[in-house]
Amino acid sequence: MKYNRTSVFHPIQIPFGLTIWSLWFAIMYGSHAVVCSIAPPDPNLGVFNWLNASFGLFTVLVIVLLLWLGRRTWKLSHEPNDFNERQVFVIKVSSGIHFIAALATVFVGMQLVFLPPCV
Repeated sequence: MKYNRTSVFHPIQIPFGLTIWSLWFAIMYGSHAVVCSIAPPDPNLGVFNWLNASFGLFTVLVIVLLLWLGRRTWKLSHEPNDFNERQVFVIKVSSGIHFIAALATVFVGMQLVFLPPCV
C-alpha cells in the first residue's frame, strides 16, 4: 500500500525525528563557530549573553516540535483503530525515535546553553 510522504504511516517518518535533530545540531554548532569568529559576545557576561539566549530559544522550539511529533504519533497508535501491523509498527517506532531525538536535543542543548560560548 502506498502512502503520501507526509502521512504518519509512510516509512520515511521513522528517521524524521533524527533528521530534525541532525539539522538542529548542524545549525547550532555551525552558527556557534561563525558567530564566535565574527562577533563573539562579551566574555565578562559568562553564560548570560545574547548567543546563549538565542541557542536556548531555538533549542526549546526544536524540543517542543519533537515532543509534539512524538506525542501525536503515540496517541494515534493507542486510539481504537483498524490499522494493520505495518502501520502500527511505523507509528510506534517513529514516535519512539521522536522522543529519543527530543532527549538528545535536551542533553546537547544544555551544554550549549549553560556553558560560556567562544572560550
